Amino acid sequence: MRRSEKRLRTLVDVMPLSFTSPQVVWFSDPDGEFTYCNDVWYEYTGLRSDTGSKEWLTVVHPLHRERVLELWKGALGKGISFEMEMLFRRASDGMHRWFIVRGQPLKNEQGKVEQWFGIAMDIHERKQSEQALSESEERLQLALKAARMIAWEFNPQSGATTRSENSLALLGITPGADKTFMTDIHPDDRQKVKDFLQRIQISGSDSIECRYVMPSGEIRWLRARAEQAGHDRIVGVTFDISEQKEAEEEIWRSANHDALTGLPNRNLFQRRLEMALTAAKQSGTSVSLLLIDLDDFKDINDTLGHDAGDALLHETARRLSGMVRGCDTVARIGGDEFAVLVVDPLKLENATRLGTLIADMLRQPFTYQKRTLVSRVSIGIAAFPDHDGTPAELVKDADIAMYQAKSQGRNRVITYSPEMRRVIEQRVSLGRGMREAIANDEVLPFYQPKVSLSTGEIVGLEALARWKHPTKGILTPSFFGAVFEDHEIAASIGKLLTSKIAADVRQWLDDDLPFGRIALNLSPAEFGQTGLVDNMLRTLDWLKVPPTVFEVEVTETVLLGRNSNNVSSALAQFREHGVQIALDDFGTGYASLTHLKQFPVDHIKIDRSFVRDLEQDSDDEAIIAAVIGLGRSLQLQVTAEGVETHGQARRLRELGCDHAQGYLYAKPMAASQIPDLLTRWSAMLVKPRHEKNVKLLGI
Repeated sequence: MRRSEKRLRTLVDVMPLSFTSPQVVWFSDPDGEFTYCNDVWYEYTGLRSDTGSKEWLTVVHPLHRERVLELWKGALGKGISFEMEMLFRRASDGMHRWFIVRGQPLKNEQGKVEQWFGIAMDIHERKQSEQALSESEERLQLALKAARMIAWEFNPQSGATTRSENSLALLGITPGADKTFMTDIHPDDRQKVKDFLQRIQISGSDSIECRYVMPSGEIRWLRARAEQAGHDRIVGVTFDISEQKEAEEEIWRSANHDALTGLPNRNLFQRRLEMALTAAKQSGTSVSLLLIDLDDFKDINDTLGHDAGDALLHETARRLSGMVRGCDTVARIGGDEFAVLVVDPLKLENATRLGTLIADMLRQPFTYQKRTLVSRVSIGIAAFPDHDGTPAELVKDADIAMYQAKSQGRNRVITYSPEMRRVIEQRVSLGRGMREAIANDEVLPFYQPKVSLSTGEIVGLEALARWKHPTKGILTPSFFGAVFEDHEIAASIGKLLTSKIAADVRQWLDDDLPFGRIALNLSPAEFGQTGLVDNMLRTLDWLKVPPTVFEVEVTETVLLGRNSNNVSSALAQFREHGVQIALDDFGTGYASLTHLKQFPVDHIKIDRSFVRDLEQDSDDEAIIAAVIGLGRSLQLQVTAEGVETHGQARRLRELGCDHAQGYLYAKPMAASQIPDLLTRWSAMLVKPRHEKNVKLLGI
């Protein structure tokens, strides 16, 4: 027996590893004390052969040890072959994987167990597949139930219909065969259903939507799909699409009306404006347009909250609707912007008087939660035939007049005049001023830190453009951002900022400062120039700055622009040289998921609009949680922008967000201030954990 056992063990040791999963072979005495395990066991678990036979329990998953030990002892006590599944820890990475362990007793002639022989095989992939299959089947069953679907068979010769068992729950009809296929169809749809059944017999298949009268009298929308299965058999399925129909109606309503106020939205207003101008031109009458902007809306939102802002919008819509005739139109065409369309017989002078009355009416205070709110408005007026005759130009005229009202101090009514086109000339003047700023080296980068929510460390800096104006001081893009629409100016600003940022980074590298990764914002215009990537890389190479410390931030405006092909190519080049790609303002565009698939994105930044009301708005929290989950699934970094409160930071950390950026940590600052910031920040990180968390993580 000893020679036989020696041969068996030798065979096990020299057996080729022909399987993809580890094959463990073991022997034990009758009491379960292991007398032999092959090398695969020790290599897999990291245990040593001299540690003792009971150490094997230490590699079993802690949650399963008690159960495994109970099963093990029970199998030994019965003295019969056994098979059990358990989780073993893999020494190489600490991961627990599923194994199937089989044991066979070796008995003597008296039937007494002399030793045990067994194997253990890795079945982790199989277990995962079984779990995935089980979850998939469960989802399928839930989907079928949620779809409210039944199957049926119709005999066109006899008129009999046989339905599946769930027809009672869906249609209130007893399952089985009967001749009630047409009985409960809505009277207005019965001919449609007859035509449907006839088309199937001609073409072989068809589908239809119809109404069905339930036994209770309730009307439900159904969709049926069927095909010819024989000369006397039509088989099909029926879905309850009542909710879908309601959703379609809601979508249509939402597409044409503002969800908050119920007023026509911009789309419906645009169509009514086009119709009114067409009719006015044909009849020789007039059309007047009033654009109304709430001057204090942002202040009310910021001080009293969005509930108060919504109440103001509701009250404004109510008052405006009460001041016009049924033939006129009041619409909400923007966040705090309304429009009033006035048609014949009222002319421009009447519209001007109406504008004054509207301003006086909207200035009347109203009470919200025991607080008195007063709203001021800026109104711009334009009319046909006094001004322009196309919808776009008339809206532009009224818009120019409205912004003229704002520039004159707000809270006033202004009627458009051609001289107001000077506003456009001011933009041209801004372009000239920016060209001079570039020539005078007045454009410089400011930096805002990005902080890890888990460690409190600064993991990067976002570079932001600033204009050091000789008389107005430091100006942000809110003042000069329009110049980025000029490709030449945008390219010049980009080159100037890149060289300055690279020089700053070179200095920080020389000073051994832990600044993380630098994020550069590239405008759509910059992607339109040839050699964008090469020019930037040459600048970095000249200053001996590695591109791997940089990140390029792009918005969906860039990805959706005319130069999308150039953008894709440029981003791929950046990626090849170690520059990461971040998708900024994520969630505000309509094709974000498409962009994650189409472009080489490493990092997504949650727009500040979702973070602002995170602590009060469950919808914002749900959106942020979904984005974080999406980022985790795609192995992308996730940064929340606009973090201003400790509560926001705490909730983002609980949701699993990687990084945060905002005024809670620091405002954008000049390069000269960064070394001091990084030094102070590093010093805070070594303080006691509680104090560090309070200051850095918002806990």
